[in-house]
Amino acid sequence: MRTLFRSFLLLLILPLFNVAVAADFWQKEWVVPEYAEGNSLIIRPLKSSDAERFFHSYMTSQKWLYKRLGWSWPSEKSTLQQNETMVNYHLEQAKAQTAFTYLVIDKADKSIIGAVYMVPVAASRQERNGISRSAYNAEVSWWLLESAIDDNLHNDFFVLLKDWLEASWPWRQVLFPVSENNETALQLLESSSARSLGRDLDAQERYFSYSISRK
Repeated sequence: MRTLFRSFLLLLILPLFNVAVAADFWQKEWVVPEYAEGNSLIIRPLKSSDAERFFHSYMTSQKWLYKRLGWSWPSEKSTLQQNETMVNYHLEQAKAQTAFTYLVIDKADKSIIGAVYMVPVAASRQERNGISRSAYNAEVSWWLLESAIDDNLHNDFFVLLKDWLEASWPWRQVLFPVSENNETALQLLESSSARSLGRDLDAQERYFSYSISRK
């Protein structure tokens, strides 16, 4: 996940007859997925108008997220100005189709309760951990507020994310990097069909390979 904020985010949709092969993060003819909706949650792209609400959302769980994500973020010294710079960076990446950032919205009150990041697999994965970049289309990472976890929304989120990857994205294989301190994400992945690839002791991260099935 710490790679995620070094290179920040990505993802997209596919025409029905165009299937990704390993190592294709994005192709120009693909259509970026814009929306996923479940019973309790919505996943939609980050917009410039979200900047202030986004900041206040993650700062409500600042200490909790900082301890669990392993990204050295969000800092207790984070500011609105830094947040605006970060949001603009995410938006530039989405426009260039080099990474994608989505918000997780609680349908009940329309609040921002998390974010999802789709990014190319970092070169350091292969260099440090022997994870072949050519085997994966993307890295997928996320965070959810402490209050969302307390409300058990992480289960709804993970089901929605998997369904969305299967229905709307062109990828075949994605990598889930997760901090060893992120107990909730680890439990979700360990109870899923994702395959554990091992851990990076220095980075205190674990890696999971996830194959996307097509109906």
